[in-house]
Amino acid sequence: MGNQEMTVSRGSSRRIALCAATSAFALLLAPGLARAQTAPASLAAQPEAPAGEGAGGEIIVTAQKRSEDIRTVPISLSVLSGAALKDQKIASYDDLSRAVPGVAFNAVAGEEGRTNIVIRGVSSVSGASTVGLYLDDVSITVPNLYRDGSIEVRLPDIERVEVLRGPQGTLYGDSSEGGTIRYITTQANPDALGMTATADVSGTKHGGVNYSESGMINLPLVKDKLSLHAAVAYQKDSGWVDHYNTDGTLDKKGVNSANSLTAHVSATWTPDSTLTITPAFFYQRANNADNAAFYPNMGLWQQNKEVAEPSHDTVALGSLTVKKAMGFADLTSVTGLYDRVAARQEDGTYFNSTAFALFFLDTIPSYAQYQPQNDSIIANLPSVVNYRTHYRQFSQELRLSSNDTSAAASWLKWVVGAYYATQSVHNTDYQTINGVNSTFQSIYGVPLDQSLVQTTYGNPAYGTPNGGPAIPLFPNDIDESDNRTYRQQQYAVFGQVSIAFAKGWKLDLGGRFSAAHEDFVSVETGFYQIGNLGYQTAGQPAAAPYTQDGTSQSFLPKATLYHDLSPTSSVYASAAKGFRLPGPTGPIVFGPTSVCAGDFATIGQKSQPTQFGSDSLWSYEVGSKNEFLGRRIRFNASGYLTNWKNIQQQIYLPTCGYYFTSNIGNARIWGAEAEASFKLTPSLSLSGTASINNAKVVQSNNPIDVAVGQHLIDVPNVTATAGANYLHPLSQSAALVALVNYAYTGHSYGSYLLTDSNYYNPAYGVVNASIGVRFGPHQITLYAKNLFDNQTIIQRPQINTVTEGYTVHPRTFGVTLKLVD
Repeated sequence: MGNQEMTVSRGSSRRIALCAATSAFALLLAPGLARAQTAPASLAAQPEAPAGEGAGGEIIVTAQKRSEDIRTVPISLSVLSGAALKDQKIASYDDLSRAVPGVAFNAVAGEEGRTNIVIRGVSSVSGASTVGLYLDDVSITVPNLYRDGSIEVRLPDIERVEVLRGPQGTLYGDSSEGGTIRYITTQANPDALGMTATADVSGTKHGGVNYSESGMINLPLVKDKLSLHAAVAYQKDSGWVDHYNTDGTLDKKGVNSANSLTAHVSATWTPDSTLTITPAFFYQRANNADNAAFYPNMGLWQQNKEVAEPSHDTVALGSLTVKKAMGFADLTSVTGLYDRVAARQEDGTYFNSTAFALFFLDTIPSYAQYQPQNDSIIANLPSVVNYRTHYRQFSQELRLSSNDTSAAASWLKWVVGAYYATQSVHNTDYQTINGVNSTFQSIYGVPLDQSLVQTTYGNPAYGTPNGGPAIPLFPNDIDESDNRTYRQQQYAVFGQVSIAFAKGWKLDLGGRFSAAHEDFVSVETGFYQIGNLGYQTAGQPAAAPYTQDGTSQSFLPKATLYHDLSPTSSVYASAAKGFRLPGPTGPIVFGPTSVCAGDFATIGQKSQPTQFGSDSLWSYEVGSKNEFLGRRIRFNASGYLTNWKNIQQQIYLPTCGYYFTSNIGNARIWGAEAEASFKLTPSLSLSGTASINNAKVVQSNNPIDVAVGQHLIDVPNVTATAGANYLHPLSQSAALVALVNYAYTGHSYGSYLLTDSNYYNPAYGVVNASIGVRFGPHQITLYAKNLFDNQTIIQRPQINTVTEGYTVHPRTFGVTLKLVD
């Protein structure tokens, strides 16, 4: 019953080999550690340069598909270097949301791979994604059709993360309405052999010991021609949520333990000075023994679910990037093949077993005497929900961009390109109520298919002359079996031009035209499908395949006016359009005798939901980027107004446990962000960020679902951070390094239903700190995450009618050792 999900068992056969390999790697690097004892003071005392930093201290990014100084890019853009990610222990999207202004997240019960990212209040947990995700130049974005969310990339060799705020449709297409997040990996270096090994051990309050290991190697294979870069990481996290039996006794501690294995390999081949070929492969496997949700009515970090809810998320991405310098311009081809399997198991006891007892058996008058057995035995039969989604995507981009050698490079820059992608999503939903047939017969003395349940809910004519056969209600205890396939093809052409029309003035104009075709096929059977108007009810309840298909087109323009106030300060103003593709929804059980009839009546839905339309927005932005005192001070600020129309949003039916996607209406979003950093002394640097956001519905298609004036979900009203970094030489070969930061997240709203447990999510703050010693390139660090152990329940999602709680990761103390050679 409902749209649910699944898991796959997994082993740890590579753990011993990985541990041995990392240990051997560390031994190989030991001579390098010894050499560091005599390293010059300048090496030990200098902070690591941010990834992408130029020779003059400028930060280089490729947000506009060319290398540029971040100050001259007229986009609200944040960059986190790989070193910053490691130093600040940013390992998840909730960590990222506390480090970058304007970014928020929604985690479905805290499960791996089920996080939806929100940028600038453009929030939606269903339909097409509102934030584009890229690994280098390849899209890893998936639609939110089955609540699978976005993968959390755990690469150990990330050079930087670029967070682009505001619509990025011109260069990155649909599903970038709110913005785009780009993971840029470290490329193979043809000039030097290099190796890095990192080991981390930590302990979590109310949990146990965690550990991780990673190694990277760079191999020049053919001088100036061919080089290889490889990285591998393994992480094991203890759980902090405890499982209790229904009688209140402790069954198992730390049930939400998790582990992940990540590998990345790339090569750089330069046959000549004009051609670069870069093949790459990325693999990630993430396993959770259970999710991090608990039941607040039991107490902090406690739950007593009947069925464990493990999850398993596997991703593989192969890509080939070819760059050819053609004199007047550079030609780039990017080919990607993305494969993801998201599988998980859920506890369906309440919405399957309990619902069957309370809403079906107990409502048959002749069965009133059996109500105690129904409510105490049948209602508590474990119901296992297995949910599996397989995503496949092939993408090809071909673009031509101007370079700095052309005659017009001083006043004209441009990029044009074409894009093609095909995607398939195959989903299965398999649910059982273990022992329902045998238990029913032991209580009632008659098989379920020959009982009053059959004549009441199955075949009303069963048992009468010529009444036809019984409808198998729970064949082999199967409650529901669904099989769905979604396919999409998309074509696009795009272009952007930047014209310097006067001294210090620049005008950027761009646009993207795209066309897409989608089709959807679904077959859904089971007890809770009986009464669905789309299904046969005479004889076997075999459903005809449910199908949807459609085409859509969009044009996404963008215009930006940029002005240099000085060589180190600039202002800009822009207007851009964002767009999300339409898609199928359902089939949701619909009909006057269906299990969802009451829910549909409550919200005033008079027809079966079958599809949702596209949505779009216009966003207007002004901003300023500034550097002072020889780049010792950096200050960026931006403000925006967004008008969002025909918003795709999830509608939850609490009684029957189903979800569907609908266009709820229009919203207006306004806000601002600011980032600042100040190198106060050669040893001490200060930094801070802040954002405000007001995102409200201004027009509703169904006021029962969503009312005018309500806040869009999962959008904090305020976020802020403050941090300090300290580096002090201890000797010619050693330096003390220390970091502390505080992140504040304001309140938000998690639902449009005033009675929903997740309607209001409170504000909270988290402090992280670390201190360590650097020996040349090597470093040992002691750290604390959530130093003051904030235990605020930041989300209370109602998952299939059960209220769950989710907190920040409990306080964790650890030590990290990094060796470089």
